[in-house]
Amino acid sequence: MGQLPFDPRPWPIRRNQALQDQTMRHTIGFVTRRFALAKRDVYRKNPAIEASRQAAVGQKRQAIRDMPRLLEQFRAQVEEHGAQTYMAAGAHDAIAIALRIARQAQAKLVIKSKSMVTEEIELNQAFESAGIVVRETDLGEYIIQLAREKPSHILAPAAHRNRHQIDELFHHDASQQGIQPPVSDEIAELTHYARFRLRQEFLRADMGVTGGNFLVAETGTLVLITNEGNADMVTSLPRVLVSIVGVEKIVRDWSSLVQIIQQPAMSGIGRHLSSYTTMVHGPRQSASAEGPDEWHVILLDNGRKALLGTEFEDVLSCIRCGACLNVCPVFREVGGHAYGSVYPGPIGIVETPLLTDLQVLPEIPSTLCTLCHACLEACPMDIELPHHIVALRRLKAKRRLNARRLDWTMRTWARFWQTPQGYRRSVQIARLAQRVSRQPRILHSAPGLFGGWFETRDMPAVAAETFHEWWPKHHHTGASEK
Repeated sequence: MGQLPFDPRPWPIRRNQALQDQTMRHTIGFVTRRFALAKRDVYRKNPAIEASRQAAVGQKRQAIRDMPRLLEQFRAQVEEHGAQTYMAAGAHDAIAIALRIARQAQAKLVIKSKSMVTEEIELNQAFESAGIVVRETDLGEYIIQLAREKPSHILAPAAHRNRHQIDELFHHDASQQGIQPPVSDEIAELTHYARFRLRQEFLRADMGVTGGNFLVAETGTLVLITNEGNADMVTSLPRVLVSIVGVEKIVRDWSSLVQIIQQPAMSGIGRHLSSYTTMVHGPRQSASAEGPDEWHVILLDNGRKALLGTEFEDVLSCIRCGACLNVCPVFREVGGHAYGSVYPGPIGIVETPLLTDLQVLPEIPSTLCTLCHACLEACPMDIELPHHIVALRRLKAKRRLNARRLDWTMRTWARFWQTPQGYRRSVQIARLAQRVSRQPRILHSAPGLFGGWFETRDMPAVAAETFHEWWPKHHHTGASEK
């Protein structure tokens, strides 16, 4: 069973806070719609992309099935090139290995490229507790580090903040550092400030830390894709490099990579390829002018291997493109932080409970999905997200993880709606209840055991006359007129 950090606050509290944050809702809505439209346009203009996508799905599925063998091949190739590899069963193991490497290197300052897996294991907090300064070098990650927040989107960690809020963060940082703050909140000025600050960290860092988008078993190569180029600096300037990567990132060979590497950019931001592709093949060789003296690769399981051979295996094919987040109507309303996990959106609804065997945030499959199937249509890897969400709901009920009141409400509702007569009776009861409670438009609560439904949602009030009630009164008249 894996370990994931999570927000312990109850879902209604997280939900209400998100819905009250109008800035977040505006910026998240703007960013996700822009990404979704860009994806639509690139697919429309390039019909051949679909064949490439289908090939990538097949290659990635096969790599997941062959994961144990490919991981051994990858490790052998990496070690042949002079680097070290480690298998970490869980978050604590990965942190212990990374801290040991940092202490042996006497590292005082660590620079990082964007990495969801290091967010998953809370590496920054562990380093800081050990007295090691950590600096995020991706612009979005740098912003949320200053704000002491978690990422709100897989691709755009600071998508919930506007430039005025970012300007305030940078001014506060500048006052602490005793340096000149941005001259305005224009994007160019904010970027200039971040570039100036991070350049100093790049040059002083003792150790670099990366995640990884792909691991090529054939050659033992780590592949990173970014849009800012910071990964090039992180992997080449510090004398020690540590890469922490989930085991599911494995691909067989370069021909597989060619198909798969296009998918995150095309589906996530509507581009044929990310701006920068960084490949690490080993530590610096004697004839090389740059690169780390040491390279350490930590391969993290943390609940992933337990999904092999199960109905949820295709979840391991996720390439972290964020396409499912960009089309999800729930995500657009509440943003990433309401999910309570480092992995938000439809993929997070599935992955967070699965990696932890439903020990962390088991409520999110039932509360944060409308089963509209938009995520399945958007996913470039054909992950059956709606099916998995329903399966998790079923598993929750089987394990009796739902609140008793909610379970009773659902069972009662199901019994009523199994027959037309029961459905009509439930409408009559609901109409009477809303009159008594004086909630003519939106129902926010219900008395007694019926309140289970309203613990996480509201419901439109029953109409004064439903279509089923209207139809018998009018359809005969319409037929005679014809």
